[in-house]
This record gives sequence, C-alpha cells and structure tokens, in this order.
Amino acid sequence: MRKLLNGILRNRTLLLFILLLALSLRYMARNHYYQRKNFQALNNATLAPFFEARHRIFSYFKLNQNNQQLIEDNMYLLAKLINEQNQALIFDSIPFEVIPAQVIRNSIQLNYNHITLNAGKKSGIHKEMGIISAKGVVGIVYSINEETSSVISLLNKALSINAKLKKSNHFGSLHWKGDSPKNMILSDVPLAANVQVGDTIVTGGMSAIFPKHIDLGVIRDVIVPTNDNYYQLHISLFQDMTNLDYVYGVMVPKAETIKEMIIDNE
Repeated sequence: MRKLLNGILRNRTLLLFILLLALSLRYMARNHYYQRKNFQALNNATLAPFFEARHRIFSYFKLNQNNQQLIEDNMYLLAKLINEQNQALIFDSIPFEVIPAQVIRNSIQLNYNHITLNAGKKSGIHKEMGIISAKGVVGIVYSINEETSSVISLLNKALSINAKLKKSNHFGSLHWKGDSPKNMILSDVPLAANVQVGDTIVTGGMSAIFPKHIDLGVIRDVIVPTNDNYYQLHISLFQDMTNLDYVYGVMVPKAETIKEMIIDNE
C-alpha cells in the first residue's frame, strides 16, 4: 500500500493531467454535436471487439436456454398445425399434443435402422407412438423403458406408412428400399391419379399413429411399371434422416376410438 501511495505522489502531475483531459473530452462530447459524434464513433470502433467478445460469451452460456425456447416454439407450431389439419379427429375437444425428445443414437447404414431417444415412459412416450420432426416423419416407437425409447426408423425396410398426394386423396404405401437415406418409394398409387414430379406427399391419416397432412417429401421420379395399374413414385424426403437432433412424439387423443373408426371404414 505504501508503494502504491508513493507511486501516486511521484506521478501526481501526470495523473492530474490525465484526469483533466478526460473531463474536458467528456465535456466536449456532451455539449458539442460534432465532437460528440466523433467521440462516439471512436468509442464504438475501439470497444467493438470487446462488445463482440462479450456477446459471444453470453450467447454461449445462453445456448441451452435458446435451444429450449426453440424446442417450445416448434412444439407449439407443430401441435397447432396438426390440430388445424385434423379437426374431425379431435374428440371431446381433446387436442393433439407433441412431446419433445432428443436423438441420442441414429443408425443409417443398415437395412433395418433404429433410433434411440432420451425420453421414455416418464416423458409420456409410449409404444406405437409416431415420432416426427419439424420437417416430417421420423419413425414409430417399438420399445420403451422409463428413461429412453427405441424407434423404428423411416430408414427401415420393415416399416411402411400410409401416405397420399397432398393435392388429392390418392393413397399409397411409403417405404424404403435400402439404398439412399434421402429416397423413399411410394407404391400402390393408381394410374388414374394425376401425378407430377414435384408434387408433395403427406401422411394419409389412415392410422392411429400419425395424423394426416404431415409433410413427407416431394415426388422426384415417376415410374409406370409394365403390366401394372399402379405407379412407383420415387420420393425425396424433406427430413434429412442422417441429421436428426430434436424430435417429437405425437399424442393422438383417444387413439383406440380412431382405430375403431378406421376399421369400420375399411
């Protein structure tokens, strides 16, 4: 402390000059427009790197909070979209709901691929629940415990889901042939359907697993097999199945009642 006081006393003239200079610059900056404008520009240019560094630090620590907000926003938008497109299947004013989960394992190189989620019974996930993303269908839950669940991926040759042309009610069966993870096959669409490359494919809603009108992909190629009355449509998925992070389980209200309705209509 004594050394500090001695240093201040030795340099008191210089320190007083710096103080007076700072006060004069502050006075000029506050009372003269031209000087104030230049001073602010110099101040911003000098401190900009520090502001940027501070912003990055705070953004890093707020990353989890921002991710959570994004998840909640997606939940709201997905639930709203599903409910608007499935009004006829909402019983006793019970809406469709979505449950967030994160992909912790995703196989893509096998013929029968599976996905593991970090959500299970405690989160409300159950067997035969449809799993979707903000861009489309991901798969169907087949095994579950308290904390995690296993999903049959859309990239599984054993899985087939009901789908249809968005512009009409021509239905088909969407499945994977085991080649590119971006391409699917939609079969059983009759030749009477007006099909064009670029048409959007959505879920058909003919099950208690996926609500109708969830986007799946677009028609990339149209094949008319010889001696067959049905198209073979090559579909490019909206969702990149090799790049999954947060997904959502779809809570279907009174799924058993929906199953009975579907059976009665068949």
